[in-house]
Amino acid sequence: MRSRTALTAGTALALAALVAAPAHAEFYSIDDPADATASLTDIVALEANHGTDNLLVKVRFTELMRSSAASVSVFIDTDRDVAGPEYVLSSGLGDGTDYVLTKADGWRGGDQRVDCDYAARPRWGRDVFRARISRACFDRVPSVRVSAKMVDQADGSHPVIDWAPKRHRWSLPVASGLGV
Repeated sequence: MRSRTALTAGTALALAALVAAPAHAEFYSIDDPADATASLTDIVALEANHGTDNLLVKVRFTELMRSSAASVSVFIDTDRDVAGPEYVLSSGLGDGTDYVLTKADGWRGGDQRVDCDYAARPRWGRDVFRARISRACFDRVPSVRVSAKMVDQADGSHPVIDWAPKRHRWSLPVASGLGV
C-alpha cells in the first residue's frame, strides 16, 4: 500500500511540475506559400528565435544567388500598442551589398541608424538570409513580433514583392527565452 501511495504521489508531483512549468515561446517559424513566383527569391519561410541575448531571424528563399538584385527588410515590433514596426533591418541579397538597422518610418527604413550590436548576411548555398540583433538594440523588451519583405527589381519593368507572414502583418509574439 505504501509503494502505491508513493507512486501516486510521485506521479501527481511530476504532472504538477509539467503543468506549472513556464511556457517559453522563444521560437517562431512559418512557411510562406509560393506567391512571388516571378522571382527566384520568393520567401518560403520565416523563423525567429528570441534568446536571452539576441534575436535571430532567418528568412528562407526558393533560390538565393550572389548575382541577386533583390533586397530584404526585417521589421521588428517591440510595442504592440503602437501601429507598425519600431525597427527595420535592411539588406541587399546580392554579393557586395551591406545592411543597416534603423528606426522604422512606418513600414520603411528610416534615417535614424541604431547604434548597437547586430550582424546580417545572405548564405547563398543555403538559400537563407540570417540576421542576429542584440536584445540591447531594443531595450531587452520581453517579446517582439517580426515580419519580412523581399523586393526584387530583376527585370526592371516592375518590382516583385513578397511578404512573410503577409503584407503589414506580424508573427505571433516571440518571448525571450533560452539560447541564442
